[in-house]
Amino acid sequence: MTRRFATTLIAVTAVVGGLAGPTGAGAASAARPPLTALRVDHSVDPPVIVDAAGRQTLLRGVNVNSLGDYWQASRRYPTVVPVTGADWDRIAAQGFDVVRLLVSWSRLEPQRGRFDRAYLAEVRAAVAAAKAHGIYTVIDMHQDAWGKYIATPRDVTCPEGTQPAKGWDGAPRWATLTAGFDTCTPGGREASPAAQEAWRAFYANDRGIRDELVRAWGTIAKAFRTEPAVAGYDLLNEPNHGTDDAWRTGLATYYGEAIAAIRGAERRPGSIDHAILIEPTIYGQDPFPIRLAGGSFDDNLIFAPHNYGDSITSIPVEGLFDYYRSISTEADVPLWIGEYGWFDESAKNTAALGRYAAKEDAIVAAGSAWWQWRQACGDPHSIGYDGARPSDQVHFQRNGCPGDVNGGVVADWACASRAYPQRAPGWITALASDCTARTMSVSGTTKDPGLLVLWYPGGDRPVVTGGRARLARVRGGYRVTVPVRGDYTVSLAPNAG
Repeated sequence: MTRRFATTLIAVTAVVGGLAGPTGAGAASAARPPLTALRVDHSVDPPVIVDAAGRQTLLRGVNVNSLGDYWQASRRYPTVVPVTGADWDRIAAQGFDVVRLLVSWSRLEPQRGRFDRAYLAEVRAAVAAAKAHGIYTVIDMHQDAWGKYIATPRDVTCPEGTQPAKGWDGAPRWATLTAGFDTCTPGGREASPAAQEAWRAFYANDRGIRDELVRAWGTIAKAFRTEPAVAGYDLLNEPNHGTDDAWRTGLATYYGEAIAAIRGAERRPGSIDHAILIEPTIYGQDPFPIRLAGGSFDDNLIFAPHNYGDSITSIPVEGLFDYYRSISTEADVPLWIGEYGWFDESAKNTAALGRYAAKEDAIVAAGSAWWQWRQACGDPHSIGYDGARPSDQVHFQRNGCPGDVNGGVVADWACASRAYPQRAPGWITALASDCTARTMSVSGTTKDPGLLVLWYPGGDRPVVTGGRARLARVRGGYRVTVPVRGDYTVSLAPNAG
C-alpha cells in the first residue's frame, strides 16, 4: 500500500482482564482464526475494510471504558468497572469481533513529557485479552468536555442562570489551559467558558499542548506497531469547536500531525500501517467535504461518526446513516459508526434498534460499536454533581447501583448480536439479517475463491443454503464457514426440525 500523509478535517453534524478463552460448564469452543492486519481497500466503491486475505471485514462490537480516567463525584462510587475474563467471554458470545477501547491522555501522560509505562501495559493487556478471544481493538483517544480538571470547585457559587459543571475525562491537568475562565455552565457539559477556552488553547497550540497529544500518538503507535489485533486508532473522540473559527485549522493540523506521528512510528521493519479513524466535531454544522490542509489523502482512513438517531437525538437513524454514507462515499473512505445505543428498555427503543440494524445491513456499513458495555455507578454520565446515589444503569449490560452489581446483557438489545458476515471474500453486494426471524442472507462477488466466515447466534444449529458449509459451535452461537467464488448468495435460517 502506498503511504501518503494527510492533514484532514472532517466537520459534520455529530449527534452523536483476563487472557483465558471461553470457560464454564458446557462451553463448546472452536479454534479461532488468527487476527490479521486490516487495511482500507480502495478498489471498490465505496471502499471497504479488508483483512490480509483481502476479505471484506465487518467490525461489530462495543465500547469498553474500563481504562478511562474520569472525574469522581463521590468516593463511594468508582467511575469504571474492570473488565474481567468473564466479560471477554460474554463479549465474544455476542458474536462481536471488535471493541473500541477508551484510553485517557491524563493517564497516558500525567506529567508533561513522561509517558506512563504502567498504563501502556494496561492497554497492552486489554488488547491481548481481546485478541485471545478473536476480537480486534480500536484504540480511542477519548475525551468529554476536555477533561476532569474543569469541574466547578465545591466552594464556588455559580451565577444565576448557570450551574456547577461536572468534570469529565480527557486531558491531563498540565494541558488544561482555561485562563481562569468560569467553570459554571449555562447548559450542557461542553458549554462552560473554561471548557471552550481549553479547546481554543488546544487548537492554537498554546504552550505546545497540541504537539504533546501528537507525541502521545507516536508513543502509542510505537507500542503497537507490529500488532495486527489493533484494528486502528481513533484520533480524538467528539472534538469541540472552541471559541472561534480557529478550530478549523487547528483540528486539521492536529489530525495531519497525528497521522504523520503514527506513520513515523510505523516506518521500522515489520510494522503495520494501522487504519486511522477520523471523527467529526461534536456539534459541527459545517458542510462537508473533508478539508485538506496541505498534502495528500492517507490511504488508510476511516470515517467514524456517532449515530445517536432516535436515541440522544430525535433525528431518524436512517437519515443519519444516509448522511454519513454520502460523506464517506464522497471522501472515498469506509464508514464505521464508533458509537450508537439506547439507555433504557422500552418497546420504542427496541424497535429503533431493529431499524438501525436493518439500515446498517442495507448500506453494508463497515460496522459499529455500541456505547457501552457497562457503565459504572460513579461514571459522570451516571451521577450528579453532588454525588447523590445514582440509579441503576442500562447499557449493553445492566449495572445495579450502588455496588456495581452486574445484571447481565440486556435481552432487548439482541438485535445488535444478529447473524452477520464477519469476513467476506471480495466484497458484499447485499446483506439482510432479520433478528426476529433469525434469518440472514448475504450476497457478494469475488474474483478468487475464498472462505466466507459468518456468525450465527443462539444454541440451535442453523440451516445453510448456497454452499457447503462447516459449522463450529462456539460460545453464544455458531461460526459458519462457506467456500465461495464468483457471484454468490449464502443464507442462514433456524432449523425447523
